[in-house]
Amino acid sequence: MEADINKPQERPARPNPVPLLLALVAFAAAIFAIHSRLDHLSMYLIYARLSALSPLAVSVALGGMLVSYAAATLRDSLTLRHLGLARPWRDTAFSSFTAQAVGNSLGEMELTGSSVRSRIYGGLGLSEDESQAVSRMTRISLTVGALLLSGVGLVFEAASFPVHFGFSDRAAIAMGCVLLALVAWHIGNASLLVPGGLSGVLARVGVSLVDWVAACVVLFALLPAATDIGFAAFVPVFALACLVGGVSGLPGGIGVFEAVILLLLPASPVEGLVASLIAFRAIYYLIPLVIAAAGMSRRLLHRHAPALQGARRGAGDVATLFAPVVFGLLAFASGAYMLIAAMTPALPAPLKAAAHYLPLPLIELSHFLASIVGLFLLIVANGLARRLSHAWMVAMGLLLAGITLTLTKGAGLTEALPLGIVLGVLGLSRPAFYRATPLSATRLTPVMTLAILATLGAVIWLGLFSYEHVDYRNELWWQVALQGGTSRFLRAAAGVSVLAFLYLVWNWLRPLHAPPEEAPPLSEIRGILDAADTARPDAALALSGDKRFHFSPSRRSFIMFGVRGSSWIAMGEPVGLAEEIPSLVWSFREAADAAGASIAFYGMGRDFLPLAVELGLSVQKIGETAIVPLAEFSLEGSDRSRMRQVYNRAGRDGLTFEVLSPADVHPHMDRLNEISHAWLDAHGGTEKGFSLGRFDPDYIASFPIAVARLNGDIVAFANLWPGAGKQEIAIDLMRFSGDAPRAVMDYLFISTILWAKGEGYQRFDLGMAPLAGLEAHRLAPAMTRIGAFLFEHANAVYGFEGLRAYKEKFHPVWEPLYLAAPNARALPGALADVGILTSGGLTRIFHK
Repeated sequence: MEADINKPQERPARPNPVPLLLALVAFAAAIFAIHSRLDHLSMYLIYARLSALSPLAVSVALGGMLVSYAAATLRDSLTLRHLGLARPWRDTAFSSFTAQAVGNSLGEMELTGSSVRSRIYGGLGLSEDESQAVSRMTRISLTVGALLLSGVGLVFEAASFPVHFGFSDRAAIAMGCVLLALVAWHIGNASLLVPGGLSGVLARVGVSLVDWVAACVVLFALLPAATDIGFAAFVPVFALACLVGGVSGLPGGIGVFEAVILLLLPASPVEGLVASLIAFRAIYYLIPLVIAAAGMSRRLLHRHAPALQGARRGAGDVATLFAPVVFGLLAFASGAYMLIAAMTPALPAPLKAAAHYLPLPLIELSHFLASIVGLFLLIVANGLARRLSHAWMVAMGLLLAGITLTLTKGAGLTEALPLGIVLGVLGLSRPAFYRATPLSATRLTPVMTLAILATLGAVIWLGLFSYEHVDYRNELWWQVALQGGTSRFLRAAAGVSVLAFLYLVWNWLRPLHAPPEEAPPLSEIRGILDAADTARPDAALALSGDKRFHFSPSRRSFIMFGVRGSSWIAMGEPVGLAEEIPSLVWSFREAADAAGASIAFYGMGRDFLPLAVELGLSVQKIGETAIVPLAEFSLEGSDRSRMRQVYNRAGRDGLTFEVLSPADVHPHMDRLNEISHAWLDAHGGTEKGFSLGRFDPDYIASFPIAVARLNGDIVAFANLWPGAGKQEIAIDLMRFSGDAPRAVMDYLFISTILWAKGEGYQRFDLGMAPLAGLEAHRLAPAMTRIGAFLFEHANAVYGFEGLRAYKEKFHPVWEPLYLAAPNARALPGALADVGILTSGGLTRIFHK
């Protein structure tokens, strides 16, 4: 019987750009609000306020940050325990701190991929569903903690709100009571529905309260002394700013958080409030990110000590998996830091000191080049996040150049120190960046592109704000003077704008590296198939002529695949030498990454699952294939009586069986072609491809052909796929003429199985039963439950149950087959891509 795949689901829409556009709008609105609040404010006053922050305030803020992150670690530990997923405390603490540091910086933007927090929790060995459950419970606990603190502040500090915020104390109390009622409602419901019961919910909410209070202390301790607001009244303002920043979709709520604080604390001295917000960002966001990076560097150095002597391999722990994300963020932050320094006035004292030793042209050139280095750091962050070794080398060079230029432009050691710290921790993390894909072969993601544009817009606005008191004159562009900060800003802004525009245009218009268009000679593919020690029968699809190939360096192993949009879909498992397969699948992924594509594997068996997991792919069962153990197969016994009767009756009706060798196929090709066309016409079908064979004379002549004859004429045929070492053999196409006896299919199956047993094969593959064996349990993944439902209820569209029942009469062993894709959300799209490739196009996907 000719196999087919289940009707695919609709391909999901491409990533939705609306959240990104809304985030940009929110960012622009926040910049406008900040600009209106900071009108005519001098950057020198902000510098002065930053320098005037007391050591005690900074120490309290640092302590609050540590308590907040410790509380987050405890909350995650409680959540894992309540879900029955407890892990060793040391691993939980490292993962939680990293998740908090990275998650705070990235936020929850839809198009950054799956939640960073979920991915980091996955490093503890949690499945994707378990990781998402932890993240979901964490978000709920944080939200409830924010509502509880805000409600308490509104109720017990109601008298402060008419003074500071202009609405009545009664309104404050009413709002607070509503928030507290929401908290009570949640706790009551969650205690019945959420793991851990009431005690677990209260414990997590209590720890979240500590987290919120400690985070609030960080900013409150840094506020100017003249800020006339109590801590309890400040808590709702802080919580609101955090919630609005989170809803905005911007990384860390950047800009939106600051705008809410500036607008809701009008009585505070604005220059001191800005300085406090800058210090808060540094203490609560950047310092933890550097600590996380240092921790990862230490783990990487310890884990990959052999790599420093030449052994290179990927690792599977949290440090190896997520160091690129952290260092990508740090590189981006370093670039933004250098751009901010280039667009704002330099501190007079270090600049004058540098002028005693350095010529003015060198200072001017260093300032301009420092802004260019900052832009390149924004760009190279994309390569670091992809673990590219070239990106690591370029980033190290840029940071070293940035430190040098910072010193030669007259900024002093203080401004160069953060870059030196990032350079140091990045230098220790070399083993995490193992991909050899050239940096120039990667394309910026939409998220990264918008992040770069937003950063450039923000820093240029900051420069315009800093120099708005200077009257514009054309000669400013060419002025060279020690105190010519405006001229340096104009040149830097123009330089990075033009360079960024040119790079982005080149980035999106240049052709990407595409997979080879020309197929290798079929003789080479046959040679690999004949010599392979790991090749399932479906490896014969490599001879169909519709595949592309990714070879090992020795060209003795390959992966065959099809391209659909930005997806490379591998058909079946890799073919060739077992020792080459692990490196082959990684090089396949790197080649796809270089082309800006994702990968998927269709029709994998159990043996490939460890490699799929190592690749970071999500796996979905798509059905089962029927395997007949040939050593046990016979027509004897009462349970085989029906099969025996059919076989014997076919013989009495005049059917005979033989297997044509490939060399004997050509003389019969016209008859086989006639049968094939008649079969397609009778069934209203068309030729398929990719995951199925098709009738093509050159393809058919490559295999043994099992034929059934009636009175000497061929009335049915099936081409056979022999596997490596006679371990397994399978049927590909099976077609019969209209004048063949009704039992011809059963006869051809039985005869072919008996022939394969006599030839010494171990297993006979009857083909896949799509969606068979999927679990309908309420806790199973959604795609699995949908597949189980279709298997049971969609037989009018496709005979799922009938196909499995037909194959069951041969008493097979059912083995699962899987689909692997980059993440769970990509699985339906990958399955749809397979359907489109198999059908020969989107318009033919529903044809038989």
